[in-house]
Amino acid sequence: MDTQLPPQVGEALTVFLLEQRRLAPALVSRAVVTGSAATGDWFDGMSDIDVVFVVTRDPVDDLPVLAPLHAASSPHIDGVYLTESEIARGPDQVETAPQVVEGVLVSALAGGQLNWATWLELEDGVQGVVDGGDVIWTPTADRHPDTASRVGARSRSDLIDFWGPVGDSAEAELADREPGDPVRSETVRWLALGPIRLVETMESGRIVSKTDAARSAAARWPEHADLLDRAIRDRAGDRQAFVTADAREAIALLRQCVTLARA
Repeated sequence: MDTQLPPQVGEALTVFLLEQRRLAPALVSRAVVTGSAATGDWFDGMSDIDVVFVVTRDPVDDLPVLAPLHAASSPHIDGVYLTESEIARGPDQVETAPQVVEGVLVSALAGGQLNWATWLELEDGVQGVVDGGDVIWTPTADRHPDTASRVGARSRSDLIDFWGPVGDSAEAELADREPGDPVRSETVRWLALGPIRLVETMESGRIVSKTDAARSAAARWPEHADLLDRAIRDRAGDRQAFVTADAREAIALLRQCVTLARA
């Protein structure tokens, strides 16, 4: 993994980690950047920064001073606080952990980033260690047995158990709408890009960016290539107008992904 982060990400995290060290001395031993910032798919003004904060102790006493720091971060610096022991045990053995979602720090949250996808990202992320008044960035070297197979199996089950019902619910919500009625771009992006990314992980055992997943899906399902291109452009800040017909097409693509998972 190239240790070069987007400049805005590196700058924001350096300021954040130095202040985090001041507020909670010696709590975080390293901070592993995951998600879009580590896969080359991060967009300024559109993306949050996802981080696994590896801690040296139970952070319960430090959370009250860290919550305002996360809330004030811009872009939001989200993530999960885990000990090395918890990381070694794997997500199946960690029921809850302090997690930050859209700037809100929850002291004991189940689910979220406690999944095998996060553990796989730990193997290919970029980690920062505070050194005096600076942060040193290096590739991560974490390795966890069977992570790729576990994340592939989890992606398959998520497509069937989560996205299948999502498709049903979304279709019901759109039932009475006209094809040209406007629909929020975030909704169409979520329906179109979430499932195809899981297909890539299910088949390859790798975490890919939404942009790369869209390219692969467009080659597999060329009838959806235009919708996927518009969804990626909207995500990158080139805002698009979406309507009910687009959302229904995204649901059709979602169902094709679920069919693959059931095969």
